[in-house]
Amino acid sequence: MTRRACLFLPLLLPAACAEAPPAPSGPPIGYAYLPQLRLDVATIAIETRTPPPPPGDLGALLQPTAAEAVAIMGRDRLAAFGTAGRALFLVTRASITAEPLPRRGGILALDGGQRLTCWLACRLEVEGPDGRSLGFAEAEMRRSAPSPSEMAARLRSAEGLLRRTAFDLNAEFEYQLRRALRGLLIEGEGAAPPPPGTVLRERL
Repeated sequence: MTRRACLFLPLLLPAACAEAPPAPSGPPIGYAYLPQLRLDVATIAIETRTPPPPPGDLGALLQPTAAEAVAIMGRDRLAAFGTAGRALFLVTRASITAEPLPRRGGILALDGGQRLTCWLACRLEVEGPDGRSLGFAEAEMRRSAPSPSEMAARLRSAEGLLRRTAFDLNAEFEYQLRRALRGLLIEGEGAAPPPPGTVLRERL
């Protein structure tokens, strides 16, 4: 490395670090403290099937990403309590974009700034043991917040917006699940049944 390159290296490092995703400002996103939604199925799979990310998507820069936050909700809230059939939890939308606000003041308008919009959506599909569809439930949530101009502050704002939107999506998802798939929910307390094929042993 030449002496000139060494002189430039310290100048480049702060700029690169400014683009790094911020460390989470609060506790990890999770829903294990809430009651599980127990489904009468043997297995639950979680997949992400979102459209291509829009230009400037901030959701992929966070820890967890917007898509991972929705997947965490499916993992923490859903539980398989049946002996047959399967459920598929899909992350169908997960993005955070910055959009310009309208200018203010007529012809000599001032820049209206930008706002962040978080858009999260998911879908739960349930099949019987014969592969026949038993129904589905969908939930979607969008929230907006002002967008700081500085990138590090914008990412921190995006993280807070993701937390609030994911919290709202969780409530909406439970409502839609109970409305559309009530007959497949197992209410009450009790341990989960053993996986298919498990050998039970009882003390004599």
